[in-house]
Formats: sequence, C-alpha cells, structure tokens
Amino acid sequence: MKKTILLGAAAIMMAFSASAQMSLVKDLEKKAASNDMNAMMEVLQSIEPAFTNPESANNVLTWYTAGKAAFGLFDELYKVQLLQPDAVDTEMMGAALLSGYEYYLKALPLDSVPEVNKDGSFKLNKDGSKKIKTKYSKDIASNLIAHMNDILRVGDNCRNAEKWELAADAYGYFADMATSPFAKKNNIEYADSSIAEIRFLQGFSQYFNKDYAGAYESCSKSYKMGYNSNNIVGILTSSLANLVQGMIDNKEYDKAMAFIDNAISSDPNNAVLYDIKGFTAELQNGPEKAMPFYEKAIQVDPNYANAYADKARCLVQLAQNIFDTNLDASNKDLLPKVQPLYDQAIPLLEKALELNPEVPNAKSLLDNIRYWLVDVMGLQQYAK
Repeated sequence: MKKTILLGAAAIMMAFSASAQMSLVKDLEKKAASNDMNAMMEVLQSIEPAFTNPESANNVLTWYTAGKAAFGLFDELYKVQLLQPDAVDTEMMGAALLSGYEYYLKALPLDSVPEVNKDGSFKLNKDGSKKIKTKYSKDIASNLIAHMNDILRVGDNCRNAEKWELAADAYGYFADMATSPFAKKNNIEYADSSIAEIRFLQGFSQYFNKDYAGAYESCSKSYKMGYNSNNIVGILTSSLANLVQGMIDNKEYDKAMAFIDNAISSDPNNAVLYDIKGFTAELQNGPEKAMPFYEKAIQVDPNYANAYADKARCLVQLAQNIFDTNLDASNKDLLPKVQPLYDQAIPLLEKALELNPEVPNAKSLLDNIRYWLVDVMGLQQYAK
C-alpha cells in the first residue's frame, strides 16, 4: 500500500512538472517575440528544462519558442555589430544562430495540429483520417530562408577565427538545408560547384577539429561532386589514415581493411590508399602479405616515395625473421638467404631517398644493410 501511495504521489508530481513546464514555455513565448536581448537570453536559459520533460519536449511550441529566441538574439546582436564591430562576441552570435537552426529543425516535424469542429470533434478527411494543419511552419520556413546566408557567414567567420567546431556545424547546416526537400519546396537553388565547396570547407573545419570521420565523409561528398582544389585529396587521405590508425590501435584490422577498400573504390588511383592498406595488412598478416599493396602503390604512382620505402622495410623484416629463427647459425651460413632480400631492398631505398630525402627511416635502413654487408660480411661491392 505504501509503495502504491508513493508511486501515485510521484505520478502527480510528474504531471505537475509537465504542466508547469508547458506553462513556463507559454510565458517564454511572449518574451521570445520581443526585441529585447536580455529577454531572449532569459528565454534560452530558462527553457532548457523543457527540452527533457516528456510532454514539453514533444510539443512544437517548446522548440519553436527556443528557435525564435535564438534567431531573434542573433538578429539583435548583428544590428549592434554593424554599428560597433568590436562590441559583439562573434562566437556567441554564431552559436545563437546555429542553436536557432537546430531548435527549428526539431520544431518542424512536431508542427502538426489536428483541426477541430466547433463541438470539439476532429475534422476528418474523406478517407477518415484527421485533418492536419501547421501553426508555426510558415514562420519557421521564412526565418530559415532569411538566415541561410547568415549561417554561411558564421561558418566563414568561425573558420577564420579557428573556431573549428562551430565552423563545421555552420557549413554542414547550410549544405544540408540547401540540398534538402525544404529548399526545393521553397525554390532555393545553389550550383553543385557551390555546394561542393561548402562541403569541402565543412570537411576542412572538421579535420582541424580532429573529427576525422566527419572530415572524411564531408570531403568525400565534395570530391564526388567534382571539387579538387585546396589539397582535398591530401585531407581525405590524412583523415583516412587517422581513422585507420584508430582501428589498428584497437586491432580492428578487418574493419580497417573494409574502410580502406571502400575508399579505394571511390579513388582507385590514389597510391596513398594502397600504402595504407599495405601497412594494415602488414600488421595483421605480416610483411609478405603487405608487399603486393606497396607494389600496387608504386604502380599507381611511381613517384610516391613512401611505397618504395615500405616495400623495402618488409624485405628487411623478412631478413630479420631469418636471423631471429636461426640464432645458432653463423652470418656466413645465413648470407645466401639474407643477401637476395637485401639486394631487392637497396634499390628501393635508394629510389625512395631520391624522390624524398626525408622519407621516414629509409636512410637508417639503408645504412644498416650496408653496415652488415660491408663491415660485417666484407662485401665491398655494396660500399658507396
């Protein structure tokens, strides 16, 4: 009985809380419609509990009110900025606009109000379903359209200020909205080349924010739309390498391989992708399994120094494996097995250093091979 009473009391408190939240939202709606910055900031601070209350969180008025206050705050701050550029925190202004966009997107799918007759019954369509009307969608749409270029400008300003997360969000929101059914419905059109550039800027910002998955996805969209400026291939490749490194660190080799193969299917002439695949295969299955991928990288781009060095490193590792598994054998006994591997590795390392003197570990590997062949084994033909 006590448990039942407690549960009943909790239900009453929850109902009161929900009712109180909706009452609060209705009060805040009036302040959101004002041009008073302090009032709009109060709305944005006070309305947060309504985002998590089940009743108010599923009510369009909650998100509409928050969106209206956020967009209104941006508009007022922008007016001040025009007159006093240094008087406004541009980061806060940008954050207000992007929050408004997010709130409005949450509001739109909730803006479905059943029409009622005078007696309170629902109006019905011919098929018996309820007639639905929207109450706020028109105002939301006009606000979103009016602020599209502002969202883009926020992206540019935040990128220039190295506020990478905000910049990425702004570019992403703009591109998403510009390519959405909403844009088509409202006769908003942008050239594919413009959207491709915006996607690149989104990926660029994500990359510097260390969101490598986001950077890879955004730059991939841009690249597939024909954008090939500003070292987009380099950012794509570096993003992929960072993603794969994370998978490798977690020993998720199959996942890494699948990810790389997907990248290669979109960009089959990128030698770096085959080099990364070789490195992954090397860690998973050893140097012999890796070498075909390094060879493919050389085939795709004969000027890619790292692939030569990586194939040579595999050959050196195979030689080292011979030493490690024949600890009782003399160097003279092992020479016939090791020398052919070093004979293949030397020209590869020389080529790598010719193409790029800074290629990692190439010089030290070459020096170590020559030391063993010349100083240890006395084979002077290998001396420089």
